[in-house]
Amino acid sequence: MPLTIGRWRIDRYERALYIQKQPDPKCPDCRGSGSHYGEHASHPGAEEPDIVPCRCWDPFRSLRIPLARRTVITERYPF
Repeated sequence: MPLTIGRWRIDRYERALYIQKQPDPKCPDCRGSGSHYGEHASHPGAEEPDIVPCRCWDPFRSLRIPLARRTVITERYPF
């Protein structure tokens, strides 16, 4: 379950935290969606234009913070 603080989204996976900046909700180009339609189609004959990431957000940039392994206790106690 991701945690969102302002424009920052924090995801926790097995042994790492991923922190990513979300789109700006006040951006005049995308209005907070993070993408807008390009002017041309990606190939001739295509009916829909390309969806381009907005300049207020980079979906491929994130910070990864590795977490330490948890210690496993293998000793058996006599009681």
